[in-house]
Amino acid sequence: MAASTNPGTQQKSIVTTKQAAADIAGHHTEIVVNNFKDHLFIIATQYMKLGTVVQVTQDLIADEVQGSCPMFSTNVLLGKDEPLTHVMAKTIVAALNPSKDVILSLALKDTTPDTVHAVTDLIKTCLR
Repeated sequence: MAASTNPGTQQKSIVTTKQAAADIAGHHTEIVVNNFKDHLFIIATQYMKLGTVVQVTQDLIADEVQGSCPMFSTNVLLGKDEPLTHVMAKTIVAALNPSKDVILSLALKDTTPDTVHAVTDLIKTCLR
């Protein structure tokens, strides 16, 4: 038996995708943000490839003075596991302050702090 559909109703996509591109430090940079129900999948690339895939989870640490303080844990799922990758991932996600976990794919030619901040700003335009 075939399933029937009502042409008057449209199904809402379970994934919202937004893209942005800019020239950052002389490198063409592409951003893709996929907003799933339980996490964000963010691609930031200057190589037009996925690059290193990092899972970033947020933990709240109880502090008697400041209350709850967010801390981020990173885990490289695919690619080179280098300290700089963890630093960039934590910096980007901390600035975004998402309400869900993030899977971040980074493929950056330029890893200077200015570039990381510019990439973060470009990601923010996709989250609005």
